[in-house]
Amino acid sequence: MSYKPRTLFRIIQDIDNSIIFLPHIQRPFVWDTDQMRRLFDSLMCNYPIQTLLFWRTMEAIKARRVMPAVEWDANLHEYYDENKSVEGVEKVFVLDGQQRIQTLYALFNGGIKSEDGKGDLEAYLDITSGDEADDDGMQYRLEFSDVAKELPWYRLRNLLTRNAQMNAEEIADDINDRLDEILKEPRDIERLRQRRVRHNCGQLVSLLREEKYFWIQELDGVAHDYPYKQILEIFVRVNSGGTKLDSGDLMFAAMKEGWVDIEQNIEGVVDLLNGSGLNFDKSFALKCILVTQGKGAELKTEKFTSREGTQLLEAIKNNWEKIEGTFEQLRDFIVQELKLYGEKVIRSYNSFVPLFDYMYHNPKPTETDRALMRGYYYKSQLFNWYGARTDSVINVVHNIVGKSVPDFPMEQIKSHFSKSREVVLEKEHLYNSRIRFIVLNMIYVEKFGGSPFNISYKHNAPHIDHIYPQSMLRSRLSLTTPEINSIGNYRFVGATDNIRKRAELPASYFSRLKKVGIDIGKHLLVPEFANSPTKLKFNVKTYRKFRDTRLEAIYKIAHRIVNPELL
Repeated sequence: MSYKPRTLFRIIQDIDNSIIFLPHIQRPFVWDTDQMRRLFDSLMCNYPIQTLLFWRTMEAIKARRVMPAVEWDANLHEYYDENKSVEGVEKVFVLDGQQRIQTLYALFNGGIKSEDGKGDLEAYLDITSGDEADDDGMQYRLEFSDVAKELPWYRLRNLLTRNAQMNAEEIADDINDRLDEILKEPRDIERLRQRRVRHNCGQLVSLLREEKYFWIQELDGVAHDYPYKQILEIFVRVNSGGTKLDSGDLMFAAMKEGWVDIEQNIEGVVDLLNGSGLNFDKSFALKCILVTQGKGAELKTEKFTSREGTQLLEAIKNNWEKIEGTFEQLRDFIVQELKLYGEKVIRSYNSFVPLFDYMYHNPKPTETDRALMRGYYYKSQLFNWYGARTDSVINVVHNIVGKSVPDFPMEQIKSHFSKSREVVLEKEHLYNSRIRFIVLNMIYVEKFGGSPFNISYKHNAPHIDHIYPQSMLRSRLSLTTPEINSIGNYRFVGATDNIRKRAELPASYFSRLKKVGIDIGKHLLVPEFANSPTKLKFNVKTYRKFRDTRLEAIYKIAHRIVNPELL
């Protein structure tokens, strides 16, 4: 293994000359523009960055080109170089450092795609910046633009084009001469600016041309024996720290050797699940698959790096149609039965794994089974069944649901969790403020037939609203926080409507809504007050009666949904 410095200019040249590639085991580029700016800022401040790890080889490995302009939703298959991917052709793969190398290439020799995908935005540096940090702690102002920007904005790509034959002093003199004419500053300010420009030009040229910023560890598989299986193990290990790759990404690295399309297929089912505004990830999908195949919920690369791993991958490949169909069933259950459209109503995504496991082994559950499945889901969320030792819990539940059974085994599941958790919803549970979003969403789904989180305009996501304004309950009726913050006094209201409502008293507010034909009964739940909102007097006796009666109504609905096995 060699350890050598290399200029950024040489790295960019090697990319342009089809020497440096990304191996197919690398995930897509994921940095956003803020992370790209932060890397550049660190280099301009002379902060060290991590060593890059390369692998020189002549093995038949699919070689992916670095993107000329960054596309965050790129079709990676368009970037594979078939001629370089064959055995016997020498190439250098980036094992660790893809995000940094792609960023640097985009900054100095490429760009990022515009939102419509029709043009490229190039990087421009405010060549006079660097004296003070902004609110994000970055000293150097960097922007991307699809049109040429005027000084003091300097196009970084000029260092490889129009200014390629100039030294740092010549570039700085040219910029300062033009800025002198443009800015017409007082002499002392002008001198400070000229000094900053000279410093920045010197740092830019140094970054590009000097061998002191970028150090490469290269595994030379041409001169020495570095086979792919060993490289895969190294790749997994060097990417297992920090936030570079999650456990799912690491497993894909191990799986792709046996099935190139596995990640793309799983990304498809994750997109399917997230179509209603949720945030499932690839690790969740992998966990579901592993559990159904009897391999446990733990995401470990060893499951795919042995003879048993080859057999497991073959089983997944052969069963993919059934696996994909089960994800479709799960999606339909989430949308049609639970009507979940926002993360605020989900305490743990892991509770969905046993549902997937059950439907994989018991497809097309009956209406009774779906009611029990819905009860299971809400119990798991309300009582935080998956709040600790998650994988171990999933593995235990797999022994209950991961087989063909006559009915959804609610009682067996409850028997397991009853040893450490609550398993039946009681009225006192509704006093727990941490579950208010889940409970209210459940009630609104039942009463309105849909979730208030199913919105197109993200700025109108539902807020928790106090029907009796909390400020007035506290200041005018001297009530305590526990009395005020009761689910009996809560409802959902869109953010925009909540701002308009402000602290209007309920008698006035709901009478006004009722006059224009709005069905306030679905909000208030208590017929006495829904039919005659003027009865919502602002006094302690009326408030407590309304709150407690409404809480009772909420509990009756929740009990029917969460405890179907008791009905």
